[in-house]
Amino acid sequence: MRSNGDFNFSRGEVIKLSVPFIGISEAVSLINNRAVIAVSGNMDMSPMAIIREIIRSELKQLHLLCSGSVAINADILIGAGIIDTIELSHITLGEFGFAPHYRRAAENGIVKTLDHSCPGFAAGLQAAVMGLPFMSVQGMLGTDYLKVRADFKVISNPFPPYQDIVLVPPIQPDVSIFHAYQADRSGNVIVNKMQNNRVLAQASKQVIVSVEEIVEVGHLNHSLGTLVPSQYITAIVEAPYGAYPTSCTPYYSMDRDYILKYVEASKSTEAFERYLHENIITYSNYTDYIHRFIRQESCYDI
Repeated sequence: MRSNGDFNFSRGEVIKLSVPFIGISEAVSLINNRAVIAVSGNMDMSPMAIIREIIRSELKQLHLLCSGSVAINADILIGAGIIDTIELSHITLGEFGFAPHYRRAAENGIVKTLDHSCPGFAAGLQAAVMGLPFMSVQGMLGTDYLKVRADFKVISNPFPPYQDIVLVPPIQPDVSIFHAYQADRSGNVIVNKMQNNRVLAQASKQVIVSVEEIVEVGHLNHSLGTLVPSQYITAIVEAPYGAYPTSCTPYYSMDRDYILKYVEASKSTEAFERYLHENIITYSNYTDYIHRFIRQESCYDI
């Protein structure tokens, strides 16, 4: 393996840059009211430990950017009354049905919804990464996106075959949050290869990552996913079961019983307030939380 002393070229890992490893409450203190925050994950690899701490922190009026298809990670923030604007392409609880709080909030005008397509959202992130004022996107012509997004523009392509094409503005989150499998001591992280976390990190002003485990430099398991080098990471939180109750394969599976409990509690305001108090607000200590709620076989011995 070749290295210049600071960078491992064969694996793309920064080997000397230091990224702070901090607690969950300290990580969330990096977020301000009215911040533009981005989350990734769905029923797999959602950064739920950090999201629960955001709810406990009583942050307000956040603008939520949803990278890819999202699920309980976004829905619970809406239910907690923290979000006033959400920009997304798709939200669902998968086999458990619609996202109840988003649906209720959208139907009643409680949150402002900015619709995006998955390719369009990714293009907006890429524009921010490259410092461009816009990025072109195929596939939006003839869709209702152009009716509901005045900031999407159509121009004539100056190159053959000279067809019209849609431009989307850059997307630059103030803070992005995602869950990863591993971090090494230099702050490089391994993330789910099916999620767009590397570009999300590159586009963001700050990036907070929760990880299942911390390993020594040179011991990251690259077979698990994609590397995000430490120069894009602001802070790392060691959080075993940090995606719970969503899955983090191969570490643990989704807790279906817990999701069903969430869905049932979401049917009324009173029931959901009790749910938040009993399942989130009460547990300021992360270790107490996982010992109380984790009841499944996994690679961990808790």
